Amino acid sequence: MLRSVIAVVLLASSLLVRAAEPMGIATIVEGKAIVIRALSKLHAAEGVRLLADDLIQTDNGTFLRIEYDDETSIELGPETLLQLNHPSRRRAEGPSLYLLAGWLKLASGKPDARSKPSLRSTRVDVVDLAGVAVVRADAATNAVFVEQGTARWIDRRARGAQAVVMKAGDFLIVSRDKVPSLKSRPAEDFVNSVPRTFRDTLPVRYAKFQGRAVVAKNEGGFLYADVEPWVDAEPSIRRQFVLLWREKADDAAFRAPLERRLSMHPEWGPVLYPELYEPKAEQQGTSSGRGPVAGKPEAQSPATPTAPAMH
Repeated sequence: MLRSVIAVVLLASSLLVRAAEPMGIATIVEGKAIVIRALSKLHAAEGVRLLADDLIQTDNGTFLRIEYDDETSIELGPETLLQLNHPSRRRAEGPSLYLLAGWLKLASGKPDARSKPSLRSTRVDVVDLAGVAVVRADAATNAVFVEQGTARWIDRRARGAQAVVMKAGDFLIVSRDKVPSLKSRPAEDFVNSVPRTFRDTLPVRYAKFQGRAVVAKNEGGFLYADVEPWVDAEPSIRRQFVLLWREKADDAAFRAPLERRLSMHPEWGPVLYPELYEPKAEQQGTSSGRGPVAGKPEAQSPATPTAPAMH
């Protein structure tokens, strides 16, 4: 019960922090886009406010544009998974705007904005953007095209990698187990697959929705399938959801796949099987029945967890 109370308090604190940060507004929604916020599943619509750390998923054929008051904009293409944050927001390990999969177009806003936009994807960080960049992420590669202006990129796979400057027209491919390739023009297959909606420069629409709040349709709770890619994401991303979603472990339909695929997200072990992670007092004394030596505290050692059999 104490753990549950602490989790609720921390979740409420997190939501308050998010509410205090710059909110994006969905200014164009063509097709279906789902927003996972805390324990809720929402539908994006034009005028809906989007908060820090919202998880956004677009369907096939969907186009979603998000704008901020400093004229920074984010466009999502079809079948895209994004953890939203204002692009200038940073975490200790890097940018907090995180593209897990799909297509994203990022445009910097006013020149006097508090800092330049940045983006993290599965293999590459794009930082200090002054202009427009298009990024694609899939299981095999990350691709970055600087459409306008300049940016820098960092190979996340190489510890201590130095940022490399990209100028307008530059095209970067970072594939699994291959040396990154930086060229002065985009590959033909990339150009042919760029979402049609990314080819246009769209006018700023933030002011149109700034004065009116649109309430997102709430479907209630989400299913495991809705968040599975995030539960199984890289460790620095997926760990945050253990506290946020821990009460979902009480839902049998959610718990079952968590247990089956525990090796993909081992940090859920203490939530699913807390008894295996509780410390146990060491036995003191000897077979003669004598107790602990006077003046020495009884030692404790953590139990070595043994994963239960999965069926």
